[in-house]
Amino acid sequence: LIRNRATIGGNLATASPIGDAAPMLLALDAIVHVAGSSGRRSIPLSSFFTGYRKTAMNAGELITAVEIPKPVSEFVRFYKVAKRRLDDISTIAAAMAIDVEANGKVRRARFAFGGVAATPVRVVEAETAIVDQPWNDAAVERVQAILDRTLQPMTDHRGSREYRLELSKTLVEKYHWEHAL
Repeated sequence: LIRNRATIGGNLATASPIGDAAPMLLALDAIVHVAGSSGRRSIPLSSFFTGYRKTAMNAGELITAVEIPKPVSEFVRFYKVAKRRLDDISTIAAAMAIDVEANGKVRRARFAFGGVAATPVRVVEAETAIVDQPWNDAAVERVQAILDRTLQPMTDHRGSREYRLELSKTLVEKYHWEHAL
């Protein structure tokens, strides 16, 4: 009944760790604009989620806009893995964005995931580990090693901790492969 009435603001405000919009918007460095009786303010999405189903919004505040700064990265992808093809909650959602210089070195990278922690997360350590480095198999392996150390997926009926972690690493490989095409 709500399929055609959902909003991006509602998807973010629920602060679900497996919401689909958050990883993509994290990879795009989105900013959430909120308003309440005390005025308006802007919150970078990277600091919007404060805990399981908790946000930086104060009581009585509403999301009024979600801003995606330009320019958007050159190569952006979103991946959703679920048991069913349609209308299913994600086992994992991932978004990646990268800018590569003409010399093959990474200028900017974003790796964001849902379903791997209590909140949707950007893996900043992985991003900084490949900046000014060639975007190649070795970079993918560095990112995967960091995911091994930093992600804390949950286990539930959609997938085990181990499955979600391996899936996250495989999606980075897929992203690299698609970028090489």
